[in-house]
Amino acid sequence: MEIRPISEDEFEPFALCAAASFGYDAPPEERNKRVAVFEFDRTLAVFDGQEITGTGAIFSFGMTVPGGASLPAAGVTWISVKPTHRRRGILRQIMRRQLDDVRDRGEPFAALWASESQIYGRFGYGLAAESAAISIDRRHSELAFAPAASGRTRLVDRETALSAWPAIFERARPSRPGMYTRHTPWWENRVLRLHDHAPPGFGGPFLVQFEEEGVPTGYLKYRRKPGSDHGAPAGTLLVAELVTTTGAAYVGLWRYAFGVDLVTTIEAHLRPVDEPLWWMLHDPRRLVREPSDSLWLRLVDVPAALSARRYPVEGRLVFEVADDFCPWVAGRYELVGGPEGATCRTTAAEPAISLGVAELGAVYMGGARLQALARAGRVAGDPANLRLADAMFAWDPLPWCPEVF
Repeated sequence: MEIRPISEDEFEPFALCAAASFGYDAPPEERNKRVAVFEFDRTLAVFDGQEITGTGAIFSFGMTVPGGASLPAAGVTWISVKPTHRRRGILRQIMRRQLDDVRDRGEPFAALWASESQIYGRFGYGLAAESAAISIDRRHSELAFAPAASGRTRLVDRETALSAWPAIFERARPSRPGMYTRHTPWWENRVLRLHDHAPPGFGGPFLVQFEEEGVPTGYLKYRRKPGSDHGAPAGTLLVAELVTTTGAAYVGLWRYAFGVDLVTTIEAHLRPVDEPLWWMLHDPRRLVREPSDSLWLRLVDVPAALSARRYPVEGRLVFEVADDFCPWVAGRYELVGGPEGATCRTTAAEPAISLGVAELGAVYMGGARLQALARAGRVAGDPANLRLADAMFAWDPLPWCPEVF
């Protein structure tokens, strides 16, 4: 079977292969919106004769790492194998070609959202960030602890949002590991696309902007589903995305969401697991939270990745990384880092910690702890060095990726 990038005129069978794998429709209008953000030189299709039987693609991002630096990252997406061609090594071929390409382009890591959590660990991906689905009954949404929120909210049209929201997002991005750059076509065709497909029963989207002294400092995109309970209004408000750069904007936009009439339930998906909202509520038990895996990370260049982030405490670690799928990653490394910077290099010194590349990817953004991984039997090391490693790799806030790519 042949594996190669596709041309633009091959996008339709490429998209239909993915649709057959995931079980969704791929109408022409939806395919056209996806083409607008596609990088065709970073696609891969596996051909059985003239038939596309497997797909893969990459979006080129800048992704925030702890400390605020933005590193080039490969956003892996569109991974699929037709049901007729399972168990033939197609996925492995795609993974092999993709990670070779990531290395050749000088990107320190690849990242993805996994359709199934057991798939990508064998290719070196580790769970680097979680997100949470939250919901609350409006009757219990009173905020008892919150910063003063001076400013105003206003509903805006798509053109206003396109002119103001990218700058808000980019100001927020350096503070949160896992967030990634969005170029103009991404905003126009994904985040704020003209004809957005709503979940069943929902209307909108509605676009709300928070401003302080005329300066936009936050935004909220939401949808509404009408409902009734024996004639009384019982609608649902679904927060699609809420991003802020100030405490006032954060409080102001949640208060707006909690104050919309004819709504009894407020829901939000893909929220940070360390969402401050829980701590602000008068009755926090009423906020139902369901965590789930979100961003999976695969280190391809360990020295480049670890040297680029910051560490809250000074320390030196020597560790050994095992990597069967990308053998150039395997080896011993010395990390010397702290709040002002870090260096990481290969070494012949005896390692204090031994782990796989997936485990290193899990802790890289600050979302997992080495001591927990050691208790799970996935990391080896003496307790003192594991405590030091956890102190070094920890980060506040926790990593968060606000969108499935």
